[in-house]
Amino acid sequence: MRLDLQIEGDLNKILGGEARVAEAAGTAAVRKAGKSLKSELRAQVVGAGLGRRLANAVRCNVYPERGESLSTAAWVFARPGKGGRGGAADIIAAFEEGTLIRRSGGRYLAIPTENVPMKGGGRRMTPNDMQSGTKFGGFGRDLEVVPTNRPGVLLLVLPVVRATSGRSLRPATGRRIKAGRNVEWVPMFILVRQVQMPRLLDWRGPTERWANRLPDQVMREWEARARVSE
Repeated sequence: MRLDLQIEGDLNKILGGEARVAEAAGTAAVRKAGKSLKSELRAQVVGAGLGRRLANAVRCNVYPERGESLSTAAWVFARPGKGGRGGAADIIAAFEEGTLIRRSGGRYLAIPTENVPMKGGGRRMTPNDMQSGTKFGGFGRDLEVVPTNRPGVLLLVLPVVRATSGRSLRPATGRRIKAGRNVEWVPMFILVRQVQMPRLLDWRGPTERWANRLPDQVMREWEARARVSE
């Protein structure tokens, strides 16, 4: 018995068409997986109470940026600070690893309390901000150190008066004191030698899940394109 087999059409065109389908399917699958992973990690940051601003620092870059390729890759990351250090990347890492943070040289870490006013950019004022002059937005006097009954823990306090609404704090200026405003000594910062960051985030789990889903996603994209070309 002899069988004669013959390919109808141009073999190179057929193989080229399959390669283009594979490139399109792989690229689409990687893009969708990267975008979905970014969305899940952003939701995790917001759910941990770390704020929308930090969540928006989670980005996804796909390479190549344009076109389609069998070597398409997605990089999901937290944006670092200038020079590649600090910024959202270090904050995310601290809450993912539960990092122990210390100040060098035996210095203290100043943790703001809810009494510290907000500054531009959605962050609370620093001790230096608060000690600056009132015309610069500060309180115009030095913070004072008060010991606590916990070893290694101190407070930085400041005399203030409450706004007429009672919702915010104002510098205890001579004019306000003469006007009969009640002066309160309020804790602004807690000074500690070190702080253990809680482990609030898990980025490895979602990353592994989306990586494991990728082969199936590629096949779905491939089959969808194959049906269109039929």
